[in-house]
Amino acid sequence: MNIRGSYKRSAKLYSAWILLLLLTVSSGPVFTGRAQQAARVDASQLPLFTYADLDEDATKWGIFEENGNPISDISNMPSPSLDGRSLRCAILGGDIYSNVHCYRNLPAEPNSNAFLMSLSFYYRPDSSFNNANGVPSIVQGLEFTMNKWENGLRYEWALQWDNVDPDADPAALAPKWRYWDPANPNKWVDAGLPGGVNGMGWHTLVLEGGIFNGQVHYRRFVFDGQSFPLDVVVAPASAGEPDKLAVAVQLDGNYKEDPYELFIDDVTFVTGESFTDVPFHYWAFEWIQRLYGAGITGGCSTNPLAYCSEASVTRAQMAVFLEKGLHYPNAFTPPNVAPTFNDTVGHWAEDWIEALRNDGITGGCGQNLYCPENPVTRAEMAVFLLKAKYGAGYSPPPVGSSTGFNDVPTTQWAAAWIEQLSAEGITGGCGASNYCPNDPVTRAQMAVFLVRTFNLP
Repeated sequence: MNIRGSYKRSAKLYSAWILLLLLTVSSGPVFTGRAQQAARVDASQLPLFTYADLDEDATKWGIFEENGNPISDISNMPSPSLDGRSLRCAILGGDIYSNVHCYRNLPAEPNSNAFLMSLSFYYRPDSSFNNANGVPSIVQGLEFTMNKWENGLRYEWALQWDNVDPDADPAALAPKWRYWDPANPNKWVDAGLPGGVNGMGWHTLVLEGGIFNGQVHYRRFVFDGQSFPLDVVVAPASAGEPDKLAVAVQLDGNYKEDPYELFIDDVTFVTGESFTDVPFHYWAFEWIQRLYGAGITGGCSTNPLAYCSEASVTRAQMAVFLEKGLHYPNAFTPPNVAPTFNDTVGHWAEDWIEALRNDGITGGCGQNLYCPENPVTRAEMAVFLLKAKYGAGYSPPPVGSSTGFNDVPTTQWAAAWIEQLSAEGITGGCGASNYCPNDPVTRAQMAVFLVRTFNLP
């Protein structure tokens, strides 16, 4: 790759949508260009920056030419396109094996540690694969990258569809997908996914990465609806460029520098500060980000920033969650008062627990104890949430003939609370018409319950 051109700075900020591809399974090794339906997650209130439709204005893109002097072009085209306007990046001839790199610079985001690029692409004319049957392949390779430059380092997530590679190892022969590792002697590393990509048809691609402990973390990519976990960590490269972000595509020329075109559409880039252990595709990502954006949680670790999604919520943590939710959107610090529970003296959350008691939301776990390190069960959670929402004097309506859950009989101690929590749309249970009342609540589940209970943005 070794792209080190002079990047011009330009941006148009949209805070609207994250595009995540549905994870349908592809049926074969050659991808034929069937368009995939995208799932949209409303990100307008999340602590993220979403740059949508980056392909719409070619004048905000630049070209860098590598390995010689290709004849190149970048322009907007009405066809082929998915929405009436795509971006065309093209090799039109020139020096053999020279490459064309089309890039779009974006403003620096110093705190960003999560990155996602989503796009659709189409190339023409069609190409053979790895010079098969003696037919020269027009397309040498296609590359898709997202970058962050900061403090003299370049964090780069680059994915290449390698179409021509006369590797001595037959098992590693192109066509295949590779990822970029600047510290690797070969630079490009086999991602373990062989397969051709047909031209003259649209394909979808999502690349997801992060910065973890100062390293480049490739999380996964999704191609034509099929998800491929990478979970690879590589070192950033030294770079003498100003701080910025960028997305880019690259066309690699062949031994004759045959002309070909790459069209990209629906180009979206999402970045921001997120928990390192909560990837974009995690089922509760939106809920956790909303909880974080509202200031209800700072996670379970600050260095690195982590949320511990699958850990159980303790009763101490629950006190903090509920008190912060009760006072939202105002910041709240509990008063420093003498603890009244025998087991909370000197506990880190003693003031939060006392505030919860003073608000009438808890009476403890018995015998003047609070049991701060005990996990909160889903039954207990129902009581906590509804009392926090409606006040200490609230009682749910009596249970009818059924709670609506197979594992919650009408005689269960929290049956009325569970039934009401469901009636208000705060929970749908744990699956198969069950509620799992005795299971501990995970921090991911709690994010959903809190956002719904307090109607957090």
